[in-house]
Amino acid sequence: MKPVNHICIALLLAVSISSCLKRDSVFDATDSPAVVEFSNTGTPTIDTFPLFKSDVGALKEGDSSTFNINIAYVSASGAPNDVVVSLSVNEADLTAFNKAAGTSYSMPPADVYTLPAQAVIHKGANEVQIKVPVKRTAAFNYDASYAIPVKITSAGGAGISSAFGQAIYAFSARNSYDGAFTVTGTFYDSTLGTVATAEYPKHINLITDGARGAGYYDADAASYRYTFYNNGGASYYGNFAPIFHFDDNGNVTSVTNYYGQGTNSNLRSAALDPSGINKMTFDSEGKPDKLEVSYYMIQSGKIRLTIKETFTYTGER
Repeated sequence: MKPVNHICIALLLAVSISSCLKRDSVFDATDSPAVVEFSNTGTPTIDTFPLFKSDVGALKEGDSSTFNINIAYVSASGAPNDVVVSLSVNEADLTAFNKAAGTSYSMPPADVYTLPAQAVIHKGANEVQIKVPVKRTAAFNYDASYAIPVKITSAGGAGISSAFGQAIYAFSARNSYDGAFTVTGTFYDSTLGTVATAEYPKHINLITDGARGAGYYDADAASYRYTFYNNGGASYYGNFAPIFHFDDNGNVTSVTNYYGQGTNSNLRSAALDPSGINKMTFDSEGKPDKLEVSYYMIQSGKIRLTIKETFTYTGER
């Protein structure tokens, strides 16, 4: 198939990037002419624009992954012959989608992915799945929300679905520090003193925040927060959760607050404790192994919490 370089794509596999095929077409195949349509799992976000999303996993610079686009031949029987389906991109569709849905998707750089210009549904088949390579190049921006409007422009004589003949494919990638961790550690609250005691071990997800940042998400609390015991009762510090920022060697270079550096109602910010090890190590495959980090919660300009933690990687989140 002849490739066309464009940008961004995504499957909304709410569970998996393997893209289950959507079997209940908008057409009744028993009494309608054959049509071709996108058939990834998902539903229209707005009229005529289904949105499919996918997470392509953790990528280091230069790494590649793939996601799937599924195209169905909807009829009472399979394709009567090989059906060549042509695909194109219309940036105006993305602009229209953003305006209607209130989103801010953008087209990714052209070297980030390669979209096949055609797909072939073979004789007797009801669908075809094509894989779209995604590469983390130097131009990849983790702070952008990438998506591409893909359109079926011809279907080898079959009709093209009015509802699923065009779709928005969005994708995101995870950085090298992202994952699920078991966390142990110590902390001291200079305001509450010994009344405040540590709640460890914790189950923390470090969630991609830009190319070299990872936010502290408590998987048990389902929130960005730091939990502790206040006089024996479960509690947490409002408007506080660290974001760790790394250099290319895994060193923690700074810590900021997910809820803003002193701009929240509690006037809380975060800062790195330079006396700590403050480094993430990786295994032979480049996956996270362990993070040892020390940091502070600062409130109204003064250090309130002193925290020292060890994160042990347990797998992808």
